[in-house]
Amino acid sequence: MEKPYCACATPPGVSGIAVIRMAGEGSSEVADQVFCVKRAANEAKTVKEMAGYTVAYGTIVDPSTKNVIDEVMVTRFCAPHSYTGEEAIEISCHGGVTVRQEILRVLLENGARMAQPGEFTRKAFMAGKIDLSQAEAVMDVIAADSDLALRAAQSQLQGSLSQKVKEISTDLYGVMAVFELWIDELDDEDEQETKRSHAEGLEKIASRIRDLADTYKQGRILSERMHIVICGVPNSGKSSLLNSLSGYDRAIVTDIPGTTRDTLEVLTSLGGVPVKLIDTAGIRETDDVVEAIGVDRATAALNEADLILWLVSTEEEESAIEDMIDPLMALPKTTKIALLISKSDTSPEEEVKAQEQKVRSLIAKKGYDRIPDLISGLSSKTGEGLSEVEGFVRSTYEELGAASTAGLLLTNRRHFELLSSALEKVMECIQRLRAGESLEGPSLLLRTALEELGEITGESVSDTLVDTIFSRFCVGK
Repeated sequence: MEKPYCACATPPGVSGIAVIRMAGEGSSEVADQVFCVKRAANEAKTVKEMAGYTVAYGTIVDPSTKNVIDEVMVTRFCAPHSYTGEEAIEISCHGGVTVRQEILRVLLENGARMAQPGEFTRKAFMAGKIDLSQAEAVMDVIAADSDLALRAAQSQLQGSLSQKVKEISTDLYGVMAVFELWIDELDDEDEQETKRSHAEGLEKIASRIRDLADTYKQGRILSERMHIVICGVPNSGKSSLLNSLSGYDRAIVTDIPGTTRDTLEVLTSLGGVPVKLIDTAGIRETDDVVEAIGVDRATAALNEADLILWLVSTEEEESAIEDMIDPLMALPKTTKIALLISKSDTSPEEEVKAQEQKVRSLIAKKGYDRIPDLISGLSSKTGEGLSEVEGFVRSTYEELGAASTAGLLLTNRRHFELLSSALEKVMECIQRLRAGESLEGPSLLLRTALEELGEITGESVSDTLVDTIFSRFCVGK
C-alpha cells in the first residue's frame, strides 16, 4: 500500500498557526500513532473513530520519547468527500518553524512520506474533483496580488473556463461527427450543401473561440502586470513620480540631471490594476558610457510598454521635447501615452498650458497626427495629476476588455495559445469547405482543434504536460 503523503500547507516563517496536511489511504492510522485525543465530537478516542468533517483537540507526541511536541487541532476528511478524494487529515498547530519541523518529522517516522510539489491538487485532478484548468487556477488564486486577479482566478476555479470550452467542444464534435458519417455517403449535390451549411455554423463557433481568446488582452495584465514606463529627459521628475505612485522612496531624487542611470522597477497596484512601474534613465545624447547604456535600456523599455507616462517639465526646451517625439510617436497605436506637464506646482497655470500647447505643436510640426491619450498637469509634491494617472491606468485596462466574455478572463498563456491554435484549425476548415474540398481534410482539422481544446481541461493532455504543470506548484498544495 502506498504511504500517505504530508506537507506544510502554510508559508515558511513564524506565524500564529500553521497547517500540516496529510492525505492518502492510512492517514488516520499514521495520525493515531502521534496524536492523543483530549476532546472530540461524539466522544471519539482516536482519529480513526472521528466522523468526517469533525475536529478534535489534543497533543502531538513523539512516540519514541513520549515528549509532547505541541497542542493541536486535528480535522478529519473521509473519502471520497475531500479535496483529493482520499482520506485526509489537517493538523492546525502553532506556527513556529521548529514546531512544524518536529510534527513533520514524527509523521514521516511513523508511516507517512513527504508530498511532491502540487501532489494534493494533482490527486484532486486525477480523481476528477477538478479539471486541469481549475487545477491551474488554484495557483492563480494563491498568486493573486490584486482584487481583479483574485476574481478572475476564482471564476476559473469555479469552472467558468471549463464550461465555456466544453460547450465549444460539444458543438465542434457535432460537426465533426456529421463529416465523418457522411464522408463516403453523400453525392456531389448533397455534399456541397452540407459544406455550405456547416461552414456558416463553424463561423459562429470560431467567433466564440475568438471572443474567448480575446479576453487574454485584459487577462494578461492580471497575470503579467501592465507595464508602465515613466520616460522623459533628465531631471523632468520621473523618479519623483515613481516614488509617489509606489508609495515609498524607491528611486534617488536629486536636482542633478542623469541621477538615474538604469531602469528601476516597482511592482504595485494603480486603480486596482496590478502594474510594473519602470523608471528610466533620461533620454538624451550623452558621452557618459554608463548613462548611454541606461538610455539604450530606456528606449528598449518603451517598445515593451503597455502605457507610457511622458514627463515634460514647464522649463523644458524645444530641442529636448523634439528628441522624445520620434521614439514615442513610432510606438504602436495600442500603446497608450499620457503627456504629463511635470512640476506644475512651481509654475503658473498659463505656463503649464503653454507648455502643453508647445508639445502638441511640435508633434504636428514633425508630421504626426497622433496626440497623447491623456494630457494633464502633474506635481509629485502636491499630488496634482496622480488621480488622473490612476484613472488612466484603470480605463486603459477596461478598454482591453471591451469585448470580453462576461465574468471570464483568460489569464494563462498556455490556454491562450491553445485557443489560438484551435481557432486557426477551425478557420482553415471553413476555408477548405468553401473551396469545395472533400470532407476528410476538414474533419481531421476539427479533430486536431478538439484535441487542443482538450489540453485546456485535461481531457487530452499528456502525462508529460501534467508533470510539468504540477511541478510548478508549491509542495503543500
